[in-house]
Amino acid sequence: MGFIAEVNLVHDELPLGPTIERCPGVTFRYEYGTTVDGRRLHFVSAFSDEYETIENAIAADPTVADRTRVATFENRTIYRVTVETDLEIVPHQCAAHGVFVFSVTSGQKGWITRVHLPDRDALTAFQACCRDQGISFRMTQLYDSSVSDDRTYFLTERQRDILTMAYYAGYYEIPREITQDDLADRLEISDSAVSQRLRRAVSELIAATIEHEHSPDEVG
Repeated sequence: MGFIAEVNLVHDELPLGPTIERCPGVTFRYEYGTTVDGRRLHFVSAFSDEYETIENAIAADPTVADRTRVATFENRTIYRVTVETDLEIVPHQCAAHGVFVFSVTSGQKGWITRVHLPDRDALTAFQACCRDQGISFRMTQLYDSSVSDDRTYFLTERQRDILTMAYYAGYYEIPREITQDDLADRLEISDSAVSQRLRRAVSELIAATIEHEHSPDEVG
């Protein structure tokens, strides 16, 4: 039971908000956060190979400090930053109302968070927590999870990475800018392994976005 919502959160002092605005062509994904010796640390993925642009933006961002490049993959870099703002992407008070965060990615000059809400009171509390801190709260999607939980999809890390690589390298462009063989070379795996991972990942996304109760004969 409950609801799933997609919400756009915007504020100049949200962690990495200024970086997102300076890098409109880069997708950022919040991975997780922790506190060490009183410092709030965030781990964030940047899906792009524009390292200099990204790192210059982070260096000029007053909401974070001590940027460290943790790992670099094809079209994806993971950074660790120290948070220098009091604001949180999703206020911690929301947890007491049962708000569960599926994902947090960049978009629309801020962060887009996809959450599960046990009831409408939780949604009201989430909105109130954000607005109490001056965070712009704009809901872009809301649906009943008991009806549409097939849209709650889960990709494996390998599936997510290969889809991201294929997308940004131009595999889905017309005409294609990279072949399956090229992807296989970059990943150092076989062409058949690339094909299987892509097919399974795309199948998962299709299953998450097409309502199963409608058969092909009923569509039209």
